[in-house]
Amino acid sequence: MIKHLWNIGLKILDLDAELAFLEQLGATIVLRDTLPADGDALEYAIVRLADVRLLLFPSVIFENQVAGGVAPGLTHAVFEVDDVEAEFARIKGLGAEVLLEPTFAKAGFGSRRIAFFRSPGGMIFEVMQVLERGVE
Repeated sequence: MIKHLWNIGLKILDLDAELAFLEQLGATIVLRDTLPADGDALEYAIVRLADVRLLLFPSVIFENQVAGGVAPGLTHAVFEVDDVEAEFARIKGLGAEVLLEPTFAKAGFGSRRIAFFRSPGGMIFEVMQVLERGVE
C-alpha cells in the first residue's frame, strides 16, 4: 500500500537558476547529483522547501513515454511503498497507464525500485520502494 508522499518532481530547464531562486525562497539544497539512466546521466537536485522535498530534473526519466514530451514545471508525485512489485501489479490492474515498469535506480539519494504511471484522469505518479536511504 502507499505509505506517504516522498517528494514532488519538477522538470526545470535551468537547474542552476532554479536552485538559486529556491534558496532565496528559503529552500535548502539537500543533494545535487547525477542519476545513471539508459546509458546516460540525468542531472538532478533534491531541495527541501518547508516540509516538502522537491526533486528537480532538466529531463525526467519517463520523458520518452509521454507523447509530445514533458513540459517544464510540476511533473509527478512520488509515493513511498513497501513492495514496488506488488503495488505495480495492483495499480496496473486498476487501469493506470504504465510509463515505466519497475526498475532499479541508484544515485546519491540511495537505491530504489521505482515505477511510473499515469492515472485515468492524467495524473503522473511514481511508486518507490527505498532499498537504501541516502537522503532523508
